[in-house]
Amino acid sequence: MDVMVVMKTMAYRTINVTDGTYERLVYYKHGNMTFDDTLNKLMDHISEEDFYRSILKEHKGIVEEMKNGQYMTQEEFEDYIDQ
Repeated sequence: MDVMVVMKTMAYRTINVTDGTYERLVYYKHGNMTFDDTLNKLMDHISEEDFYRSILKEHKGIVEEMKNGQYMTQEEFEDYIDQ
């Protein structure tokens, strides 16, 4: 009897997160879950459409603030970061 074993290798990627994000992510992970499992479970709770809708709402708010004069000029920003 001949047996053929097929092994699938998984590609891995490195992502950079801040220490604070890593610590938050650790709290969501439990049992034998990997970080991949954890992230997928979190992403399963919000559709891409809803996620991008929330981002667009944030941007809309920023644009409204700018229209109302609530912004820094380039010069003001440079002065601010030089402090």
